[in-house]
Order: sequence, then structure tokens, then C-alpha cells
Amino acid sequence: MPIPMRQIPANLLVPGQYQEIDNSLAGAQGDIKKALMVGYKLPSSEAESGKPINVLEGFKAHQLFGYGSPAAIMAETFLALNKVEELYVLPIPEPEAGTAWKKRFTVSASNAEPGAVGIAINGQFFEAAVAAGADAQAVAAAIAARINSELTLPVIAEVDTEHPESIVVMCNVKGTVGNSNSVNIEATAPGVTVEEGAATAGTGVTNIKPFLAGLGETRYNFFASDFSDAKNIKDCSDELESRYGATRQIGGRMYVALAGPLGSKTEAGSMLCKAKDANSPHIVLLPRSNNPDLPCAWAAAWCASACRILADDPAANTYDTKVTGLIGGQDFSFWERQKLLEAGIATYRLDTTGNVLIERLVTSYTENTDGGRDTSYLDVQVPETVDAVRTYINAEAKKRFKTWKLASTEENFGSGAKVMTCGVWRSYLCELYSEAFIKAKQWCQDFEGYKKSILVEIKKDSKTRLEYSHQPNLIGQFYIGAGLLQFK
Repeated sequence: MPIPMRQIPANLLVPGQYQEIDNSLAGAQGDIKKALMVGYKLPSSEAESGKPINVLEGFKAHQLFGYGSPAAIMAETFLALNKVEELYVLPIPEPEAGTAWKKRFTVSASNAEPGAVGIAINGQFFEAAVAAGADAQAVAAAIAARINSELTLPVIAEVDTEHPESIVVMCNVKGTVGNSNSVNIEATAPGVTVEEGAATAGTGVTNIKPFLAGLGETRYNFFASDFSDAKNIKDCSDELESRYGATRQIGGRMYVALAGPLGSKTEAGSMLCKAKDANSPHIVLLPRSNNPDLPCAWAAAWCASACRILADDPAANTYDTKVTGLIGGQDFSFWERQKLLEAGIATYRLDTTGNVLIERLVTSYTENTDGGRDTSYLDVQVPETVDAVRTYINAEAKKRFKTWKLASTEENFGSGAKVMTCGVWRSYLCELYSEAFIKAKQWCQDFEGYKKSILVEIKKDSKTRLEYSHQPNLIGQFYIGAGLLQFK
């Protein structure tokens, strides 16, 4: 059969040696995975709302999105753990009608002696110096100055002009996002006391749906979001489901941290209650609970640690993956972890030094459309591997079968013919399944069962459309060994 040429005309008459260069069969499949952090920027920041920005350095994130902004904290946290994946940040504006979280502290001083005031903000500890004989106003000013000197904190401090012995610590962005801040101030200098006032909750949440829609068709393989309210989780679920669908095929998984007590499904504000309405195979809920680190830091850190494993192997077991830098204050019991997993919330355990280790990374999908228990997407490795299998099949087909014709019969078209038939496609799927998905990558199993599942046909009355169904048997995760020891 004639060799198909694209650049050398069949009627060429000029003498010479000519060779076309075709790289379609060279190289291996692979791409750089992208991660996207979704969080608030400061109103004063230079970043454009809703425009993803590639970030390479943590300090640059604070310059772009505002010092101490959730978006900058997420970027800094991610990059501290993972510089392999390509990081982008989607800056979200604060809610226009919202209010900021605030907490008041009042200083008293009498015959103050040299010492310090200890300040703890979201698990970070530092001190403000107290001079001998300092009055309450001087100590309050020193505390506010010390807090504001830490540029990357998510809060700022102001001395009350009407009551200069009082300091008001407030979140640097408006909205409910600030309600997870933990601020404690305690004097150790003799003669100085600091009284803690009640906190005023922040109000308002930005609707991130239009910003997600604005992402277009760029594929982000991993997401971390600082928005855990039911409305935004639902919108994220819808967007991720659309991306996972057959017409877009740019799937990705999102990590969201839940604050609050374990509670129950009927206890408002608890993690179990928040989880019951998520139900998405593309959203991973994290039990941040009441730990000191901010939810945005939890989401970014888990995403960075997990995706570094899953980017190389979507079927990899993530058990005992260390999430470096988090303060794991809450150590859930066996039965609490069981309830978390049943509710579609991931679990962790603590090592002997308090490090957070991923135990089981599950998705929030727990029920089918009829409300029945459904474990088909229990572990995050399932949607990750399904996405990877589909992407590999499609990419390899584009590489091998570009410019091929389609025949509905199994004729002998000659050696090297670029003609697709049902038999050729079946052989292609079998080859990938055996050589790539089982031997090379260990994503799948049961080759004989897979072969029997393949159905290929040319769509009736069409000369351009091949249709097929197949049933890959995904490899599982060795999490549980259950034995019965009967001694005599």
C-alpha cells in the first residue's frame, strides 16, 4: 500500500532525497499536573479577582494577594510541601456586605515589672516586651505593634482610640472565614494582666460560582478551597462533575477542611452535619475540627501532600502520608474515625510527636440518587484512577490513530493500512490494559475478565463513529486485614 505523505507531494519531480519528520510515535505520555487554590484576597491586593495566577514562591503570593490573606496562606502552605505540581491561585474578593471577625482584649497594669506578654495566633507563638513601670496603654500599644509586625498573619490589631488600654484583633478580610481564628493573649510580666473579651463573629460569604465558571477549559487536577459553606460546596460539586463529564474530560478533585465539633448529622455546625449534603466523588472533606491551624492551611497542606503521591500514581495508597507543618491537636478515637469515614470525611492519625498522618482519603460521595448507601467512589483513588485510565486511552488513541479511516468490516486492507476497525480497536484496548494498566502502572486487574467485557461496534448508519463499552477492574487499597484467630 502507498505510504501516506503529508509534506512530500506524490507528483514531485525535482531530484533529491526528502524525508518528512513525524514525532507522533515518539515520547511517552505525561503532563505537568496543576493545582488550584481558591481563597480570599485582600481588598488592597493587586491581583485581579477570579483570574488564576501561577505562583512559584510563598512571599510572592503575599505580595500578590495581600499579606496574611487566605489565598496567600494557601499558596505558601502548598509550596512549603510541594513544588513539583504547577500551582495556581484563584483570588476571590471578600463579601461586600460582610463584616470582619473581631476580638477585644483589655490590659491592666500596676507597678509593672520587666517581662513579656505571650501571644498565640492560630498555633503561632510570639511575645511582646513589657518595660518596667509600663502603664496599660503602653502595654496595649506594644501588643498591637507586635501582632502587626508579623506580616503574614491573617489578623491585624488596633488600639481602641476611646479606650487606649484595649486592643481589637480582627480578621484582615470580611466574612465568616475569620470565625476560625484562634487568638489568645496572656501576660507573664508581674503587675500586668490581659482580660479576654468576647469575640464578634464575622458575617457574609462570597458566591464563588461565577469565578469557577470563569476558569474555562483549563484542566486543574487538584483543588483546595477555603469555602466550606453548603452553597459553595454544592456549586463546586456541580462544576467538578461537569469537568468530569464526557464532553469536557478535565476532571479534578477538591480538598475542603471542615471546622467545628464532630457532632452528629442533626447538630448544626458540626462536621457530620456539614458533610451530609456534600455527596460528591470529587470533593474530599478534611476533619480540621477545632485544631489551631486555619481551615485554608489544612486544605492546602492536605492537597499538597496527597496530590504529590496521586500525581505520580492515581491508584497509590496514601496511608501514613505525612502532612508536614499541621498542628494535629485532636486525636479522634477509633469509633469517631469510623463515623467520619461513614459520613464521607477523610481521617488521620497522629504519630508519637504529634505529626498528622493521612489514614484514609475518602471522597464525600456516600449515597446514590435514591438515597441508598453507595461505596463506588469511596476512596479518592477511584475517581483519580478512572480519570487517568480515560485520559491515557484518549491521549494514546490521538497519538496512534490520527488521520486514520474507519471501516465497518474486518477486511484485509493490507499491511500498514491506517484503517480503524472494531477488531483493531479491541486489540488496542487489550494491549493498553495488559501492558500499561496492569504491568506498567498497576492501575487495574483481571485481564481475562476485561477482555470479555469489551463491546465494539460502528454506529448504525454512520461512517465516522465507533462506539464501545468496557469495564476496567480497578485495583484496590490494602487498608484492612480481618482474621479470626481460634486458639486451642
